[in-house]
Formats: sequence, structure tokens, C-alpha cells
Amino acid sequence: MAGRRKNLIEDIFELTTQLPWWVGVLAALLSWAALYGLLRTPPPLSFPSGVLILPVLRGVAMALQFLLPAMFLAGAALSAWLRYKQYKNYSDVAGERGHAALELLTWREFEHLVGEFFRRKGFSVEQHGGPEPDGGVDLVASIGEDRYLVQCKHWRVQRVGVKVVREICGVAAAQNAAGVFVVTSGTFTDEARRFVEENRIDIELIAGDQLRRMIQGLETVRS
Repeated sequence: MAGRRKNLIEDIFELTTQLPWWVGVLAALLSWAALYGLLRTPPPLSFPSGVLILPVLRGVAMALQFLLPAMFLAGAALSAWLRYKQYKNYSDVAGERGHAALELLTWREFEHLVGEFFRRKGFSVEQHGGPEPDGGVDLVASIGEDRYLVQCKHWRVQRVGVKVVREICGVAAAQNAAGVFVVTSGTFTDEARRFVEENRIDIELIAGDQLRRMIQGLETVRS
């Protein structure tokens, strides 16, 4: 079943949460100043259909004068919280209780953890995950001119099988990507690992224990 369509306000709020917190604060100040200035500007002497249209426009601007800055500030607050949570999760996984911390993450937090891992390794990361991922691609990690497709599987018990690896390899071939990373908090089946050995596409499978060692700096990622 298709999800509920978002309105413009929800889209702006979601975008604000994905930006640095200070961008939301700046947007709140600028939007308030712009709308305040608009409301204090005298109306023109001649206005098309002015008797009806001008009061409506001023009414909308008056409502947005408070709604828009409040929305930007709420998005900035959530952005700051998410960045703090992301930093804490990364520190916890890198610590002594890394295995337990990794399993306590939600699937969304796991995606953010993997994205932060690639950023710290020098990649630029574009988030693609969510309720409707793009062909199984959760992240696109780029370094130089090379683009790598990343799929994240936060599976605590079930092992990632060959079907998952095969599907993302098909997407990588279609998009002419440099390679593929499949990252899981669990493990991979032997069949999935054999597929990697037999495939010409550059594929790296990163299991949970290996990811923790990489975050701790004990192993390096291939690129």
C-alpha cells in the first residue's frame, strides 16, 4: 500500500533535520525577518483585484511569520539531537561494549552508523535508504571519481544470503558503479561469500564483528 503523501511543510521540516542544526536556526531568522518586513511594507496604490487578494496574502504571511520560523527551529533541534545520537552510537560501538551497542541500534541508526564510518574513511556519502530504498541501495559512497553502492542489513539473527548480494550487484552493473559494499550487523552465508569470489564486480562483505574492528581502527576498508 502506498504511503501517505507529505505536504510542503513536512518536506521542508524533513529537509531541515538532515542539514546542520545552525542552517535551521539561520533559516528561522531569515524567514521571520523576510515575512516581518513584508507585513510592514505599505501596500501599493494600485493592486490587481487588490480589495480581495491583498488581505488574503497578508493573512497568509502573518500566519507564516510564526509557523515557518518555528518549523525551522524544531527541525534544527531535531538535527542537533540526531547528530549527538549518531556521535554517541559511533563512540559506543568503538568502545569496549561494541557488540552489545551494535545490536541495540535500530535499522535507521545502523544506516547512519555505516554512513558515518564511510565519511570518516574519506568518502562523501549520500543517503538513499528509508521506507522506499532505491533498488536496495541505502548509501552511495564516493571517493574521487568512483561511486560505490552500499546496502545495510541490520539483522541480529538471520544471515545475509546470496540473493541480497546478487540483487545489489545487478543494480551496480546497471549504474556503472565502481563496486559494492554490503554491511550487516550479523553474518553472511557461505553461498554469499562464494558468489563474491566468483563475481567480477568489486564486492566487499562487511559483517558485524568486522565493522566493529574497522570502527576501532583495527582493520581498513578496501577502496
